[in-house]
Amino acid sequence: MHVTLTAQGAVVVDADDCTRLHLETSLTGPALRAALRDTGTGEVAPDGAVWLDLAVLRSRAQLAATAEDWPARWDKMVGYAEKSGWLSVDGRSVKVHIEGAQA
Repeated sequence: MHVTLTAQGAVVVDADDCTRLHLETSLTGPALRAALRDTGTGEVAPDGAVWLDLAVLRSRAQLAATAEDWPARWDKMVGYAEKSGWLSVDGRSVKVHIEGAQA
């Protein structure tokens, strides 16, 4: 699963594949921060990490999911994120890497 983010919106792609969560965007800096905020998708932390809101991600992913066992896949993904230190302390966000951003 990945989130494709543009200034116009955020779309969850490959929702059934809960093993490769990442953010795809060419946005950087203020444009990235604005798009995350405006879409309600997440935020950029002071250290530059991108945190996606799990509730928003889940609601959008469920709309695109087709696998019967998708809820179990989702739970496994969140559990892996927690064990790996990619889940926020409050459990509301997941840290993701960005693909496609220009430096």
